This record gives sequence, C-alpha cells and structure tokens, in this order.
Amino acid sequence: MKTMSLEEDVHEEFKGGTLRFNKGNEQQSASPSGLRDNFRENKGAITKTDSTASNSSCYWSNLPLPLSSISSKISETLWNTSKPKESSPIQEAHQAQVQSLPPKLDIKQDANCFFTYRDGVAEKAASECAAEFLDTENEGPVIQWFLLTQINHWDTDKERLVLLTPRVLLVVKYDFIALKRLSYKKLPLEDIEAIIIGDLTYPSGSLIPDRNMKGIRILFGKGKPIKLSSKWNPFTEDLPIWTFTFHPLYFHRDCTEENLRKTYDLDNFIEAFCKTIIEIGKNYESRILHSHILLENYVGFGAIIHNRHDLGFFKVRGKFSF
Repeated sequence: MKTMSLEEDVHEEFKGGTLRFNKGNEQQSASPSGLRDNFRENKGAITKTDSTASNSSCYWSNLPLPLSSISSKISETLWNTSKPKESSPIQEAHQAQVQSLPPKLDIKQDANCFFTYRDGVAEKAASECAAEFLDTENEGPVIQWFLLTQINHWDTDKERLVLLTPRVLLVVKYDFIALKRLSYKKLPLEDIEAIIIGDLTYPSGSLIPDRNMKGIRILFGKGKPIKLSSKWNPFTEDLPIWTFTFHPLYFHRDCTEENLRKTYDLDNFIEAFCKTIIEIGKNYESRILHSHILLENYVGFGAIIHNRHDLGFFKVRGKFSF
C-alpha cells in the first residue's frame, strides 16, 4: 500500500475530504522478512495462502529486474506488482498441484528438429551426467530425470537436463548436438527455503503477452540479498532462484510415447520433487506454497525474440544446427 505525504500546507480554500483505507491490503503489507524467518527457523506452521506466497515472491524480487522501469519510483507509481487474477486454489502439499487451465502450445515444426527428441540422445545424456556429477554414495541414486524449460531472470527460456536424487537437484546445460556437458549446478535439497507452484504471470504494466503456462519456482540462498549487478546482468547464473516450466516437446502432436512425455512433463517433475522434499522432514511440507509466479518483464523485446525462435534449445535451423 503506497504511503502518501500529508505534511504539505493545506490551501485555505480546501473544504474537506475523505480518507479511506482498503482493508484488503492489510494482509499484503506484512513484512516479508517474517516469512523468511519462518523458513529459516522452522518455528510453527506456515499458512499456505496466496497472499503469503505472494509476499515470499516479493521478497526475492525486491530489486528491479532488467528493463522493468526507468527508476524504482516510477515503477512503484505506475505499475502494480501483480495482475488482478483470481487466486489459485490450495491443495495438499503432497499433491503439489494447482487447479488451472491445462497449458497448450501449437508446435508446427517437426519434432525431430529438437535433438532431444531423437532416439537415445536424452537417455545417454542423463546417464553421462549422473556418472560425472553425482556422488551416489553421499547424494543417492537418480530417482528420475527430466528435460524442462528453465526461465532465467531476463525471462529467456533455456533447455535444461534435470536430475533428482534423494538429497540433491542437479541441473545441467548439455549440448545435445555435440553430445557434451557444458556446465552444471547442484542444489542440496536441505538448502531449499520455499517452493512456489502456480501460473506464470507478468505485471499489469507489462507489454509481454501471458504465457498461459504453469511453472515452479525454487528459492534458496539462505536469505542472502541479491546483488543489483547480478540482477541486471543477463549472463549471471548465481541468483538463488530457479524457475521451470514444461519443455515444448510435451505439447507436440507426435510426442505420444508415454515414457518420453514424462520427461518433458512439469507436473511429473512437481510430483516427484515435492514428494522427495517432504520425505526429508516434517517441516518441509510447509515450504510448498501455491501462488501465481511473477516474471518481472515489462518491455523485454529481446526475450520475446529469443523465446519465439527457441534460441535456448538445441535445434536444426535450416542449414545450421545450434
């Protein structure tokens, strides 16, 4: 709720006025630091409401993202933090689902344009990454592996190989053309502070069309503040926020094989991931929240071009492949 200054001198001709308070905003004005303390200390149960989840999202986005506004003051005055959409219904944490319209993409390209669709390519990559990057004795064997779309802080989509074990989440950037591992990140599950599940949305002042897609956001980093230089750097990869959604091949009409579709299915990942999180300890269930996931992109035309042409995926592009 924006605070207006009332200290200026009132004109003599001013006759009167009415001051109204919106009680609906009282809950949203709660300090997000308290939510972080609950995550860190695990004292008491966290009420899983959309307003609470929204506060946690605001905590991690307290600095403006690239191209979000000319100044933070203009952003606060002209733009709301979220679109006035209906709240997602709350379900039990072990289901890890939000009732929303089923996402759908119309992919007209040949599925074989994606190198991950070719026989044995993804399975071989998952096997290589597990052998190279995982310590099975200390981190456990792979429960499941997935091919998902990761959305970075500049709202660009990246194709990522995700491996889940009882103790860590491994995310790998893999070159499916040259069949080689490029980079990886490993997140211990015990370091996760919150998991937000819901529809991907943009701010009300954004020029970006809605994705109409579900996503999952994973928050970690032990409450450390995010550096401004990191948020404004499109190439940084050290932000304590991971956001995932479906792989485009999940919606392709030729992708009908059940086991293959499961690797592209975000809902399948959510179910396995949340189940593993809950098994760690009784307090971890309270960290699974349900709310819309805000992607703070206002005029990011670069992200629109990048995502429309699938530049974050390894594909055949005419005479070239990249």
